[in-house]
Amino acid sequence: MSDPHHGVRVVRHGSHEPPRLAAAARRWYTCDVAATWPRMPAGVAMEPELGVRLAAQRLTALLVAPPYRRRWQIHSTVRRAELSRAAVAAVLAEHLYETGEVGDGHRARSLENRVGRALNGRRMSDRTLELFITAFGLSSEHAEELRDLLRGRSGRSQLVVAGALSAEREMPPRTWRSLQLAEEHTVGPDRAPRQHVTRQLLEAVAETRRYYYAFDTAHAAVTVLTGGAPTGAFRVPGTPIHVVEIELFRPLLPGQTLHLEYRTVFSYPEPPEPVFRRGISESVRHVAVTVRFDPAATPRRVRRGRWESAAATEPAEVGPVELVGGQASLELVPDGRCVIGYTWEW
Repeated sequence: MSDPHHGVRVVRHGSHEPPRLAAAARRWYTCDVAATWPRMPAGVAMEPELGVRLAAQRLTALLVAPPYRRRWQIHSTVRRAELSRAAVAAVLAEHLYETGEVGDGHRARSLENRVGRALNGRRMSDRTLELFITAFGLSSEHAEELRDLLRGRSGRSQLVVAGALSAEREMPPRTWRSLQLAEEHTVGPDRAPRQHVTRQLLEAVAETRRYYYAFDTAHAAVTVLTGGAPTGAFRVPGTPIHVVEIELFRPLLPGQTLHLEYRTVFSYPEPPEPVFRRGISESVRHVAVTVRFDPAATPRRVRRGRWESAAATEPAEVGPVELVGGQASLELVPDGRCVIGYTWEW
């Protein structure tokens, strides 16, 4: 199968397959991030639980990164980088005590279940989210992002796909090509992808005002960090492919370039197969692919692979990879169209 949109391919399983797809296509899809099967037709409002899961994924990603990481690490007795529920609860308890909302006899342990439910995406009320925001001193930008996710609301630079779907339509013609590409794929403690960040240098081959970002789920939220803003989403008829339309900050004439960066937070009802692949077109001059694993979900073996085509289920070339700090990375100058990526075993 060709890869007109530089797709990531991830093995699919489950009972939500659309019926009108060829056998090869049912196994590997052309898309830009790993995601799950859609559970709703276009135009149907998303379920409230999705907002909770998306907010939980993004909140977890924020807490394990600077500067918020330092707030809970001083309370942690675990030397590994794993996010500690007890340490997070200690930060919340300290804030409640300092604001006079609880007395001396209040124990941080009483908040651990509440923290666990919130970070696992099972339950997060507005009040709980606001407690996290104030206790950790989240920036106004991060706070508003989380509030929007929890409510399933799209913002100026962020789009919750399920709540923004318009009528189905075909993928528009492609008017750009990618010259440089960097992918960062993060797997969370539940062994499911937590978020995906893409950075690329685009070059217009015809007048270009919009970039179309394709993936195969409605259960995602896309934030454009550099180069444009999301304006809507639609589903390609007869496929699981969903597309976010990104309006570029400036139109490109043929030969002009633009740096585009976007982050996808997505929510899996169950962990997918442990495979991450990236299709590379002939135009890409440099590619870097990084996969990161949460310390609580370290695979026992990781292999780097190169597949002959998107339809191939087994890599033609494989090599062992040793994780460094829970991550593996590869860089290359492609010699043409190819499919590269990682497989791992738990």
